[in-house]
Amino acid sequence: MSKQVESSKEFSKLMESKKILDIKEDVNLVLEGQYKMAYDAMTDAYNAGLFVGLVGPVGCGKTAICRKFAFDMKREFYWVTFSDLIRPSTLIGSFDPTLVFKYGFSSDSYIPGPFTLSALKGGVFLANELNRGDEYVLNSMLDAMEEKKLYIPQLKTWLSVDEEFYVIAAMNPSELKGTRKLPSAIKDRIKVWIHLGYPSRSLEQKIMLTNCPEYKLSALTQEKIIELMIQCRADPDVDKPPSLRTSIGLARFVSERAKRLKVEVDNKLIAESAKLILPDSIELRPGKQIDAFLKKLLTKVVGVA
Repeated sequence: MSKQVESSKEFSKLMESKKILDIKEDVNLVLEGQYKMAYDAMTDAYNAGLFVGLVGPVGCGKTAICRKFAFDMKREFYWVTFSDLIRPSTLIGSFDPTLVFKYGFSSDSYIPGPFTLSALKGGVFLANELNRGDEYVLNSMLDAMEEKKLYIPQLKTWLSVDEEFYVIAAMNPSELKGTRKLPSAIKDRIKVWIHLGYPSRSLEQKIMLTNCPEYKLSALTQEKIIELMIQCRADPDVDKPPSLRTSIGLARFVSERAKRLKVEVDNKLIAESAKLILPDSIELRPGKQIDAFLKKLLTKVVGVA
């Protein structure tokens, strides 16, 4: 047996063992404050048959609350993150050239996209960063959202959309670079708009601890990590602030480093860890240097740079 065949068989076994059978995964989100209000509004909109749009800065928890919502509704969760690279075929689907040779241009050789799968199976579809999508691409979702029917242009076929199909849009604020004005036809189909910001100090601390249950972080360490995030987000030199994942990542990293070194977490260790986490977790305004920014930030928050 050739090495190529052995490698192929090994990959098949690995793929089977690692296959995700249920995309409705649990999410460690603390349903308090703005997240509780957003979740309740999403539930009311869902029961009223109205689509929802979430608006908030990068990393404030929009995707997490959507996953949580789909999981609680016991629905399959599909999503696409929009950009200039997304085409209608990314959403709807396309032919597999290798299957076309065998089956011709038919449904047997057609690979449906996530929007099509969600629409036909009655799943929850997250249109992530909707206002970064091209209007031509966004328009391919209109009929399914309004008329409950979906056109597959490659198959020249109209399909009925499952009654349980539900769309949630997530957007960054319109003033952020790379965003576009949302087409009126799409905006008209999203009736409930929920605005989120970064969570309060106490709520972010709870979220961080919920996602780091195996670590025993002191109250002072928790406060320092959260303060770093708050100061970053408030600094006018920061274009892209740190997300919730950044505070969680810093907490986990500093805890593991302290465990390896067999020391207690102190300000020096927090500063060293922040220098490894923050540079690629934030973006500064043009002309600003990350080293100078971190020196100013760390000196202010932990007294060590």
